Amino acid sequence: MRSLTVIQNEVQSCTKCNLHTTRTNTVFARGNPQATICIVGEAPGEDEDLQGFPFVGRSGKLLDRLLQEAGLNVEQDIYVCNVIKCRPPGNRRPSIDEVNACIGYLYEQTDIINPKVIVALGNTAVSNLIPTDLGITKIRGKFFKIGKQLIMPTYHPSYLLRNGSDDSEPRKQFREDIAAALDKIKEPT
Repeated sequence: MRSLTVIQNEVQSCTKCNLHTTRTNTVFARGNPQATICIVGEAPGEDEDLQGFPFVGRSGKLLDRLLQEAGLNVEQDIYVCNVIKCRPPGNRRPSIDEVNACIGYLYEQTDIINPKVIVALGNTAVSNLIPTDLGITKIRGKFFKIGKQLIMPTYHPSYLLRNGSDDSEPRKQFREDIAAALDKIKEPT
């Protein structure tokens, strides 16, 4: 099995799709590779492309705040990455070809990290980790065993930003989902 450092170095020089021509930085991960929770998003946005880390813009600040409210230390208790490692121009949804070129890196990351729970944020992460045609509102908060991974879909923080205040129903459901993930990691293996 390759190390995270080897995979990250390969990602930094990757030219498997055209996104390498428009990226400023690759965006591999942040957080603790020994964490029991791995958070997977869709793709880097503008702030992430500029800084080289996932979830550092407005969505990331909201994500970190909600995780901290749940009692998590975002530097120690979680590992955060994306389905693809380069920003699609204009923050568009990644194409199937782009996902197919990059998804192997995510699979290697999650195999190495081997978290107790992967929290998949939004439809792109969910559809690439769980074989389903159902949308996020139908399956959020449920756990799916895929291979050796336990995956729980929930809302992407950008959706939470667009849909209501701090006491909105989607944010309430997101908090419930994170609490369920925390309960799951406390269960004996």
